[in-house]
Amino acid sequence: MPLSAHLATTLMISTIHVLKAKAKFDDDTYRDFLAQRAGGKRSAKELTTSEAGRVIEDLRSVAGEANIRGAIAGLDSALGGKLRALWIAGYNLGIVRERTDRAMLAFLQRQTGVSHVRFLKDAKAASSAIEGLKSWLERDGGVEWPNRDDIEDLTEGDRVIASKRAILNAQWRKLIEIGEVKTIGQAVDPMEDLQFYAGRIARKNRWDAFSTRDHDDVQKALGNKLRGALARQE
Repeated sequence: MPLSAHLATTLMISTIHVLKAKAKFDDDTYRDFLAQRAGGKRSAKELTTSEAGRVIEDLRSVAGEANIRGAIAGLDSALGGKLRALWIAGYNLGIVRERTDRAMLAFLQRQTGVSHVRFLKDAKAASSAIEGLKSWLERDGGVEWPNRDDIEDLTEGDRVIASKRAILNAQWRKLIEIGEVKTIGQAVDPMEDLQFYAGRIARKNRWDAFSTRDHDDVQKALGNKLRGALARQE
C-alpha cells in the first residue's frame, strides 16, 4: 500500500481540528468542507494522509494563516490593503471563487490594465480599482454601502467599521434568502438576529463594542457558513 493511502496520523487529525477552530467552522460547515475535498468523507479519521494534507493546506488558507498559496509580495501598502480587504469580502460573500492575491491581481489587470498595485501610481486608476470592486460587491454581493452624507462626519476608523458592517448585513441577508438563518433570541426581524450571532463570535453584547478585528472575525465566520450553504445547494 503506498504511503499516501495510509490513514491520516493522529498529529494530522489534531492539526485539522485546531485549524477548524481557527476557521470558526461549525460542525455542519466543517463536515461539508471535508466532503468537498475528500471524496465525500465527513470525518478526519476517515482521511488518508494524502487527503489530510490537502485538507490542512486548504484549512490554513481559510483560517488566514501564513504562507497562503498564491500570496504575492508587495501588497502591504494602504491601497493594497484596501483592495485585499474588498477581495476577501467578495470571497466571504460567495462571489469570489479564489481568495488568493494572484486572483485579485488578475481582476485588477482586467479593471485597470496594470498587473500589480505598485503600478497604480495614478490616483484615478487607484480609485477605479477600488470602486470597481465595491460596485461588484454591491451588484452581485448585495452590499449596501453607507451613504456618504451619513458618514461624512465620522472618523476614518468609524467609516471603516460602517463599511464592514455593510458587508456583514449583506452576508446575513444572503443566508436569510437561502433559508440558513434560524431565529435566535427574541428578534422578530431576522436581520436583528445578526447581532446575536455576531455577539457569539466576538463575545460582546453591543455593536459599539466591536473592533475592526471583531468585524473581520464575524465576516470570516459568516463567509464559512455562507460558502458551505451554497456548496450544499450546488
